[in-house]
Amino acid sequence: MIRIRRIVLDVDIPSKGTSLVRLAEDILRVKGVKAVNITVEETDVDVLGLVIIVEGDSIDFEELKETIENHGAAIHGIDQIVAGDYIIEYPVRPAYR
Repeated sequence: MIRIRRIVLDVDIPSKGTSLVRLAEDILRVKGVKAVNITVEETDVDVLGLVIIVEGDSIDFEELKETIENHGAAIHGIDQIVAGDYIIEYPVRPAYR
């Protein structure tokens, strides 16, 4: 089993009846999760576009996916995954003029 330490997800969730606090609480209960960051990137009449960043030790991806889907959300993609014994940061490249 892969040892997932960080995963960044592109997620859409219905805007009506959604509690991001409850979603965060439930994600924190997933095996291996130590921290979560939920950021609203887009707002539509019916849908919130979220970026969900989860960090921990050996995150159970299937349980994480199920937890998010149980809130009526859909994962559109994985924007980043970091796995192994430690986290390798993505280097920030200088802007060119």
